[in-house]
Amino acid sequence: MRLISQILLGLFVVLVAVAVTMHWLARRGRENELAQLGTLRKTLTLSSSSFPPNGDLPVSCSCKGKELSPALLWENPDSGVGSYVVLVTDYDVPTPDYSLYNLSHWVVYNLPPSVRSLPEGVMPEQLRMLGARVGKNGTGGMKFIGPCPPIGRHAYVFRVYALDQVLSFTDLPGKQDVLEAMNGHVLGYGELTGYFQ
Repeated sequence: MRLISQILLGLFVVLVAVAVTMHWLARRGRENELAQLGTLRKTLTLSSSSFPPNGDLPVSCSCKGKELSPALLWENPDSGVGSYVVLVTDYDVPTPDYSLYNLSHWVVYNLPPSVRSLPEGVMPEQLRMLGARVGKNGTGGMKFIGPCPPIGRHAYVFRVYALDQVLSFTDLPGKQDVLEAMNGHVLGYGELTGYFQ
């Protein structure tokens, strides 16, 4: 019985250590992104007809609905745009009180400069027809992951970046790959936050 107690205690200590490490890594990742954003100009105005700024995302965009990507519209005064990037992240996984993971919900890159909006429910095939590319989301898929928070009211941060070039990858990129590739090429960005519980 004593051996079982020691094993259980050891497992508990390991799980706590893993959770603390994951929380630290998630927080550090978000802080690094915010530090990088602090060096960029916030010149794009990003809005959505699917939800108001800092409002709730509709059920149709969530796992309780059809997981439709929300409509996005951006206005950009910058000239010399080579492409746009759209990234959507939930920094509150699994709970806003103790985040363990920054989940990338959508990675879209190389949107042509002529594209200034995306309709609700746009599919990867439609994005490719527009000339864009879709990268890997946090689960390895190539589609928008609808909000599906396990605990609490999560914030979903939508960011659109204007770049001075198109991006090139040898392998299918994830969010971090796109962030690294666009470093030094961002003309400006816009941000919109929606919530879901």
